[in-house]
This record gives sequence, C-alpha cells and structure tokens, in this order.
Amino acid sequence: MAGDEDSQELNLSVIYSKAPGAPKTFSCSSSSTGQELKEKLRGPLEIAADSAMVLTFQNGSRNSAKKLLEDKESLSAQGVEDGATVTVKADAVEVRPENSFLRESIRNNGTSSYYYAHANEKELPPELRYVYGGDPIKLEADAQTPSVLEAPSARALAKYSWADEGDFVCVYVSAEGEGEAIDAAGDGKSGQVEVQFEQRSAELRIKGSGKEFALCLRQLEGEIVPEESKHRVSAGKRVTLKMKKKRGGTWTRLV
Repeated sequence: MAGDEDSQELNLSVIYSKAPGAPKTFSCSSSSTGQELKEKLRGPLEIAADSAMVLTFQNGSRNSAKKLLEDKESLSAQGVEDGATVTVKADAVEVRPENSFLRESIRNNGTSSYYYAHANEKELPPELRYVYGGDPIKLEADAQTPSVLEAPSARALAKYSWADEGDFVCVYVSAEGEGEAIDAAGDGKSGQVEVQFEQRSAELRIKGSGKEFALCLRQLEGEIVPEESKHRVSAGKRVTLKMKKKRGGTWTRLV
C-alpha cells in the first residue's frame, strides 16, 4: 500500500453492471492505490482473479466528469474524494488515447489517414474536450440524409461545440462563433429560441428580426431522453442544449 501520510478513510459508492441494484458502499484508505482497490473489490463483487478490471470514478454528482482510476497511483493523488462513485467493469480492456482507432489509423496510413488532421493534437482537460461543427454538406436529392442538415429558410449554425458531461451530452452555441444568432436569441424569454428533442436527434431554432438560425443534429451517437433534456439561454453569451443520455457510457462523437 502507498505511504500512510495524511491518509483518511473513504466511503465509496460502487456500481457494478453485473451486480444490479443500488450501489454498494465500500470503505478504503485514501492511500490505497487503484490496483489495491481492485483487489479489495474482487471478493465482494465475485470477480474472478484472472478477469481484467477497469475502474472509473466521479466526485460529487453523477453529472461530474468521469475519470479513469490508475493502478499505480494512490486514490488521494488521483483526486478521489469521500463519497465518490466508482464504476467497475470486468473483462474490460482499457483503451487509451494513444491506442484508439484514430491513432492506429494515423500510424498505419500516415498523411493518407482520414484522421491525419488530429495527428498533432495535444491532451486537453475534460472540460475543454469539445468537437467543433463544420459547414453543412449539401447532397444530391437521392443521397443519404446527412447527420447535420441546413434547415430550410434558416442560416445553419456551423460554429458550435459539444462535450460529454457524464449523464448528459451538452452542445454549446456561443457568441464567439455565432454572435449574430446569440444577439437574436436575447434572453430567450420571448419565444426567440425553440428546441425540439427526439430519441436520436435535436433541433435548435433561433428567430430574430427577419432572420432565422438553425442547428439540426440527426443520428446522434446514442439515444437521449427527450423529456429529461432541456436548453438554457445565457443572454449575450451562449445557448446550451443539455441532452440526457438514455444509457450510460462515454460518447466519442456527437453525430
């Protein structure tokens, strides 16, 4: 076990998909390493000794960022707090950024890789891991419907960002990229902003004086819960779509 200096007892809520029901509570020293916590959980969760385990944790609410629990570092060094939620996956393989499909494609295909534009990307903290939209693609009438459509009689909102926020996926349209649309949205209290959520899509419309703006997202990576999804207008700053995931897991793409 790691050094006991400044160690304290942590009460952790543990979620294991193969053990349904309410989360189980386990106590563990903050000086324990991620590997030591894994071994402590094997018995109570009935996980075989030869089964690979991946642990992630969240401090605070279930909407907070989910972080991978490293084997060799202590829980305190990784920022695990008392009351944190630990999710356990057995027989799982940890996929790190350097081993992802995107990086493998770049290694194998070099500059011919579809993902080569990402070759020199640097690691960003979770709150900055946004993916920006591009101009909508116009297809022939008999072609397959694109994931992002330009709404009729409205200017498409091409500059937006998104982030996976645990139980929710958030889409942001900010004044920095779409200042005219944000000005038109005002405070959103007079019907300037309309949002429609469906299981695999979301549509945002902003109506101003003689102008209309729209962002239509089709074929989202996962299903959402429309009745638990919502939007927020921050006057002069941004419009946020907060979509509740129907199932857990991290989204690697928006559409």
